[in-house]
Amino acid sequence: MNERAYVRATPVIVLLLMDRSFPPLTFSLAFGFATCVLIAACGGASSTNAAVKPPDPSPASSAAPDDAPKAASTKGQEAPAAEGPITAIPQKCAEGQAEGICAPPRSFVQVLCGAYPMPDVALVMFSKSSPFTRVYMNRNMEAWYTSGQQSTSAKLVFDEEVIVLAHLKPRAGGMVIGNGGTPYDVLRIDGVCSSVETEAVTLRRPPAPKYATIPWQHLEGNVRDALLADANIAKADATRRKECKGTTSLGVISPACAKADDRLSMTIADYIVHGGQSPLPKH
Repeated sequence: MNERAYVRATPVIVLLLMDRSFPPLTFSLAFGFATCVLIAACGGASSTNAAVKPPDPSPASSAAPDDAPKAASTKGQEAPAAEGPITAIPQKCAEGQAEGICAPPRSFVQVLCGAYPMPDVALVMFSKSSPFTRVYMNRNMEAWYTSGQQSTSAKLVFDEEVIVLAHLKPRAGGMVIGNGGTPYDVLRIDGVCSSVETEAVTLRRPPAPKYATIPWQHLEGNVRDALLADANIAKADATRRKECKGTTSLGVISPACAKADDRLSMTIADYIVHGGQSPLPKH
């Protein structure tokens, strides 16, 4: 007897049981037994269906696996990983910047503003021959970099010179906030990247621009050696070493040492922005 006939016969058993005059308890037991038989029959029908060949997949479901890698690949192309040392400084302006702004390509900025500041590279960026736009702070403010991984906070000062890393064109038809300008991503001469609002900077150069303190001890050896070839920098470094000879491991320095350190930083900045050359670091 096949399973299909067994399933059809089961309701007949239930009806026969219902027609008999059983006592209430006996009838309940009998009805429960019949119900179990019916459930078992249904289970048998489900097992039979499971052995049947499944229907062919729909075109949409069969296309999904192929589409997923393509989407992932496209996303990877839009946001390439920022890695590897910087071996050259771009000499062309990136597209998409606001009118009159020359900024380096986004891929370069992603590496420059990675996990930690790169003061060696910043010195090359600040050289007189670099094509990138300079702007100047018109206020004191604390800022963070909001366009990438670098999370170092910076206290920018009035009249400080910084290099524009990005100042994009406003989106056509987008919501206008404030004066409608997009923020500036900027680079300080100490290698720290920061993001500031449009109102905080000016293109007008002050009589005596200021610069962030250059971390001399964090510069690579080949960079320090190249800078020491300048007589003024060598003299400022000699004074710094004399005044800071007693510096402890905890970083506690005397006022004379701090003054000499600032003098060395100012001498290096003056040398760089007036045409002096500094090499890229050799790791």
